[in-house]
Order: sequence, then structure tokens, then C-alpha cells
Amino acid sequence: MISGINTSLSGLLAASTRANTAANNIVNAYNTSAPVGGDASTAALRTSRAYVPQRTINSSQKNGGVVATNVPVSPSSLSIYSPSNPVSNDEGFVNIPNVDAAVEFSELIKAKHAYKANAAVLRTLFETQEAALDIIK
Repeated sequence: MISGINTSLSGLLAASTRANTAANNIVNAYNTSAPVGGDASTAALRTSRAYVPQRTINSSQKNGGVVATNVPVSPSSLSIYSPSNPVSNDEGFVNIPNVDAAVEFSELIKAKHAYKANAAVLRTLFETQEAALDIIK
């Protein structure tokens, strides 16, 4: 029973990591940064680092369960034409994080279902333990 609890808890943590990563990507989807180059007027803005979107990868653990690891999305940014943006380069381009809102919302849905499934397993384990204790009494 302990291994079932540990497996479900690792699933809950992995789902939480997936949801947090997707939320961070959504929130930072429109942070712009200057492409390589630029002029002196944007030098201060160019020193700030661009947001690098992450993707969550689940890996099986040796004794059961999963571990969630975040890896950077490649390519991390896309260039778009936005000449009115204060960090645009001489040609009018800025970089935005390579984030697809549809993908991120599907990640949130996957995290929700994984969380619910692992919580149901924990609930079932608890009910089984309660039933076993009632038999012993």
C-alpha cells in the first residue's frame, strides 16, 4: 500500500509541475526581447534576458512513480515584425517566446486529469485501508 501511495503522490507532484510550467508559459507568452543587434537606445532593454519557455517531461522512477523535469523549448523564441515595440531592432523585429496557447491549455487539461486520477487512487487506497481495519475490529 505504501508503494501505491508513493506512486500516486509522485503523480500529483508531476501534475502540479506540468500545470505550473504551462501557466508560466502562458503568462510570459508576450514578453518581447530584442533580437541580436539593436541600437544604443535599447541597450538597457536588451540586457534583460528573454523568457525561455519550458516543456514538462515525465520519466518513470525505478521503484514506481514518475518524476517531472522541465526542459527548454527549442527554438525558444520566434521573430515577429513589430516596429512600434521599444525593443525592436533596426529592421523592426522583436523576439517573442515560442509559446502556443493551444498547446499550453492542453497541458493544463492533461495536468488536471492526471491530478484527478492520482487523487482518486489515493482515495481508493484510503477506503481500502478503512475497510481492512473494520474487518479486523
